[in-house]
Amino acid sequence: MISKLLIFLCIIVSSCCNDQILLRTRTSFLERYRGYSNVIIVHFKVPQNTLLASFKFMADETRMSIFDCPSRNVSLFLKYGSPPVINPDGSPFPKIFKNITRSKLYASNFQTDKKEVYINITSPEPGSYYAATFLSYRDPRFNSITQQGLSPSCYASVEAMLYARKIELPIIITENDVIEVSPLTNENRYFKFFVPNINDHSIMTIQELSFSKDAESLLVQIETGRPPSEESFQNEEVFYPNTSYLSFQFSVTPATWHYIKIKIQNTTTQNILEGLSVVRFRLRLLSNILPPDTSSYSVLENETSSENSTFKLFHNNKVTDMIPYIQYDLLREASTDSFVFSFELIEEMDSNIAIPLNMTNEHFSLLKFDIYESSDIGGTLQFILAFKPKISRKNAKLVWESEPEDHVVIACIGRQGIEIPTWPNLCVSNGVEKPAQLMLNKSVDNTSVLIPFPESGTWYATFKLFCGKCESCNCSDSCHRQYQECTLTCELDCADDSNCSYCFENCRNDILELDDCVGCNCDGPCLKNENVTCNSSIIFDVGSKPCLLGQCSKNGRCMFMVSDGIVFSTCVCSNRYRGWDCSDGSQATPYCMVVLELLLLVLSNLMFLPASYIAFRRKYYIESVTYFSICFFSTFYHACDAGENIISYCLVRLSALQFGDFFCALLAIWVTIIAIADLSPLVTSMCHMAGAIILAFCTNIDRTALWIFTFPVLIGVAIMSVSWYLKYKKIRQRFVQKRYIYVNIPVGTVLVAVGLTMYAFLQTEDNYKYLHSLWHIIMAVAIIIVLPKQNTFIPDVLL
Repeated sequence: MISKLLIFLCIIVSSCCNDQILLRTRTSFLERYRGYSNVIIVHFKVPQNTLLASFKFMADETRMSIFDCPSRNVSLFLKYGSPPVINPDGSPFPKIFKNITRSKLYASNFQTDKKEVYINITSPEPGSYYAATFLSYRDPRFNSITQQGLSPSCYASVEAMLYARKIELPIIITENDVIEVSPLTNENRYFKFFVPNINDHSIMTIQELSFSKDAESLLVQIETGRPPSEESFQNEEVFYPNTSYLSFQFSVTPATWHYIKIKIQNTTTQNILEGLSVVRFRLRLLSNILPPDTSSYSVLENETSSENSTFKLFHNNKVTDMIPYIQYDLLREASTDSFVFSFELIEEMDSNIAIPLNMTNEHFSLLKFDIYESSDIGGTLQFILAFKPKISRKNAKLVWESEPEDHVVIACIGRQGIEIPTWPNLCVSNGVEKPAQLMLNKSVDNTSVLIPFPESGTWYATFKLFCGKCESCNCSDSCHRQYQECTLTCELDCADDSNCSYCFENCRNDILELDDCVGCNCDGPCLKNENVTCNSSIIFDVGSKPCLLGQCSKNGRCMFMVSDGIVFSTCVCSNRYRGWDCSDGSQATPYCMVVLELLLLVLSNLMFLPASYIAFRRKYYIESVTYFSICFFSTFYHACDAGENIISYCLVRLSALQFGDFFCALLAIWVTIIAIADLSPLVTSMCHMAGAIILAFCTNIDRTALWIFTFPVLIGVAIMSVSWYLKYKKIRQRFVQKRYIYVNIPVGTVLVAVGLTMYAFLQTEDNYKYLHSLWHIIMAVAIIIVLPKQNTFIPDVLL
């Protein structure tokens, strides 16, 4: 009894799983989404042997002002293999973008309230995961333009953590090794094996299976690249005590680790002391590569001239799914430019011309190439197919021949698995159908597909020629079962791989000779017509460029962004254009409105010319120069900043014009208040010089902060108040004109208050051109009203 318990404890310790934290990171401050350039990328690395990956996210605010920070919405998208391709603003993707989310896209929306959110992935693919996060999108036209200091100054960030539950030291097995295992009831036992590059499928044979008293069945699950789970597995087989045979075939991916899960099941009890179950099994790896002397497919030998091509058979354990194909391993030709590379046949590198691939309706062609994780995922992958031009000579003249009407090429492209082109427009992989990415016929003589941010790993592009009519193909399940039993028996009995290569063909011929299985001679859903043959030639191009074919529309610029060490290309749009290539103009400002915006913001500054003239007439020469400077710098600043970069004009760099605009505006406030204070010439000149120096210094520190505007106003009002108080105390009577006190000052104050309210609280990106232009006019009119005349003050009353 004690020995049994020790055995059980050893088994449990050897196969237990532990949760551990792998990563903890905090993003930089998030930005409001306007385009992909505002996205922050977080990079995670999930190790091998992981059963469960748990991604935890928590957003909070960093307060930089006296105001409390309200909670804001944060959006996050997580994806394997490459940064997520998203459009949270609802803009359409380009039509030639296909199969945008090849890996599953996980999305989450949460708030900056420090509440934790989780994204749990069972049996995740090992490798890199990328999370794109940002402040949730909202229509920018209605975003308020707030002044720093009058509203909360908050910066949001996200803390991300990765937890993983791993299999501790799964048993590594090799081909033809006999493995014996004694699992507990309802206990998962995991094994892994590596498939060499030459193998395509495998056979698992259970040589001995004995159940304990409490066991009911044996569950075997197989998965590629990751441990199988209840939700994720490639193959699943269940064996009962009365199972007639204990061997089965399954497809494998070359040059990849595969996992096996074995579980003795009992749905009623989990008593582990009723005795041990014993499972002894063996693996055999096989290849679908056709031998050179395979006469039935000798036609394939003339269909290619590539040195990197291989003849193979594709099969999916069905008599209707045995299809010959030619695999071309493409070579990479790269450039020092980021995301610029292509894949070519070895002969194309020597000749620098496109070499056509000959095709028949008897087989399909497969292109195989690799996308690297660090350098390739930030661009856009392009796949192009075209018919090779047919030229013949008739009567000493060259004649262009078009493709026949019934010639159709169906093409598929995907990662980590071969997709079979199937009539009429489908791609099939492991029994799952989806629309084909490309279709080529006479009316469309070339076609292309773009895949933004392709995942790293091995990619396969397949294409097949179809011709003639499609008659429905019907094959019974009985025929499929007989075919599976035949191929399984054949491969178990064959001595070596070269002999095993004939198993599928021989079994298929035997099944098709049966009276009940005559209708199983199929090509996908269509009955194969032996009398109809056709051929054609295809030219292809597989490569990558940044953004969209290396550029954006005229409304955007292609730029490289870096986030968490990940480099990616994206289009940065102007004039409120949206979309992956800045081609969506649904929210763009019409050209006439761009012109109106520019004219309003520029011409409204001309109101400072009358203010400058009146100041000159009233002998306020410093003030006159200041008001003219406002007109000059604000005019050219808005001429450079407005116009949505379409019709803008920059006299000098924008930062210099912006400094001149803000500094002159602050100086105008200062000299106007000093003029109202009615100081002596000596004190006035000292205030002007001191104010100019201090305001220039403060403007250079932070020209948009609230204190920059309040500082000259408060100091100036204080100086004015002291001056007026001392004057009144000196003469004990009113020294200012009654009209100026009761009309000019109140009206000017109201105008300034209205202007400041619009400037500080009411401006949005949509009404900016109107309210800011009105702000220019109101301030100029207020200056004209409050600037004293020569007879406003009693001349003899000076301090």
